[in-house]
Amino acid sequence: MRLEGTLDAFSLPDIFQLLSYTKKTGTLHLRRDNEHGVVHLRDGSVTGGRGDATSQALGRRMVGCGLVSDQALADAVELLLDNPGEGLGKTLLDQGSLRAEEAKRLASEQATDAVFELLRWEAGEFAFVVDESDPDDVGASIEVEEIVAEGRRRLETWGSLSTKVPSVDAPVSMAAAPDGDAALSKEEWTLLSLVDGRRTVRDLVTLSGTGEYVIVSALAALADRGLVHVDDKPSGLDPVLQRQQLLAALEGREVPKSAEPPAPLAKADPEPERAAARKPVIPERPEPFTPERQPDFAEEPIPAIARMPQQASAPTPVGASASLDSSVGSVEGAHALKPETSPAPAPTPGQSGLIDRDPSVNKSLLLRLIAGVRGL
Repeated sequence: MRLEGTLDAFSLPDIFQLLSYTKKTGTLHLRRDNEHGVVHLRDGSVTGGRGDATSQALGRRMVGCGLVSDQALADAVELLLDNPGEGLGKTLLDQGSLRAEEAKRLASEQATDAVFELLRWEAGEFAFVVDESDPDDVGASIEVEEIVAEGRRRLETWGSLSTKVPSVDAPVSMAAAPDGDAALSKEEWTLLSLVDGRRTVRDLVTLSGTGEYVIVSALAALADRGLVHVDDKPSGLDPVLQRQQLLAALEGREVPKSAEPPAPLAKADPEPERAAARKPVIPERPEPFTPERQPDFAEEPIPAIARMPQQASAPTPVGASASLDSSVGSVEGAHALKPETSPAPAPTPGQSGLIDRDPSVNKSLLLRLIAGVRGL
């Protein structure tokens, strides 16, 4: 018989009761939108569960409690990457990273948190797969009546906790000066070590590996004692930094700036050495530089031409051909007509030409002639 349906027709406690009464072994899958949760059972008792089926919930809890060294975690991850199938929690237990009793306790806490999260679902679909094993079965076993009763108790107190922790996306910050001497338990100290003023409640749940109910209830208790602040709409500036800026401005010192979040790492070149060794096929070389030719003799101005009236002419546009002067003539077929030129007027008796009138013209022409001969 296949057990499946929707949560609006069968409540989750009723499904658990049926599985417990029939002593079923397998995995209960629950889905809604893009969420997928699982609860594992053996002979009608709960052995584990995850609110997110894709997460290593038990392994995260073990790491967050500080019971696993970095080297043991690296070895377990390497083993799972080569041989996937089992969970991180069971792999850590098999490697001897923690005691069996601690593993069972953490698995029971994880299953309780998962069932509470799934009890909050108001809609969704469920399906029970018979004989599907628990990848994180470390020997824990919880009666269905016990885990459902704990889930219902948490649901009753969840409303009061939500008033103190308004949202899982709200950032958490530590109080600068508590009201009195603060006595912290090991779990509270571990939680406060993750608070940096920017991490949200959701971030603390992920980093600690603990369920949402446990983190929210712990933050609510710490907020009542004045040790932390959970603000739904926090101010943009850290109060401690704001005080320091005011004092620095009064003392005439450099005002400290707020710490900015680290910029995302730029995508590195996968082959930087090879890319640096690449050379162009044709090496680049500069264009040859030819200095502007200077005349051997400075050209002297011609006084006669300077005294002559200048005829204004429009500049020729770039790329356009200069218009032919009327004295050039016209071309018809293969023969060019000789331009018609009017005879120059004869000089008036008693007057000489331009060269005869201005001796400086002869000197200029002579200098040009010499420069042309040297250029050849």
